[in-house]
Amino acid sequence: MTDGAGNETGMEYKGLPHVDDGEKGAEEATIPASVAVRQPTGDDAVDTVLDELDAVADEPLDAQIQVGGQVHRVLQGRLADLGKE
Repeated sequence: MTDGAGNETGMEYKGLPHVDDGEKGAEEATIPASVAVRQPTGDDAVDTVLDELDAVADEPLDAQIQVGGQVHRVLQGRLADLGKE
């Protein structure tokens, strides 16, 4: 079968693309970074914390986790407020 990916047992999985384990240069093996443009939500609190999260994308993981926790709390609070508006 040529339309599936195999494993060490020689079995192939139908529908999965075949991955060539051959020699490739580092340029070919890297996956290009996708650039996502986030649209404003219209909620100032949500937009502010999401901007803060974007700002720490290249920072150490500890900083990302700290800001991620803040984003989580703000989003939970906004969701809890939805029924009260």
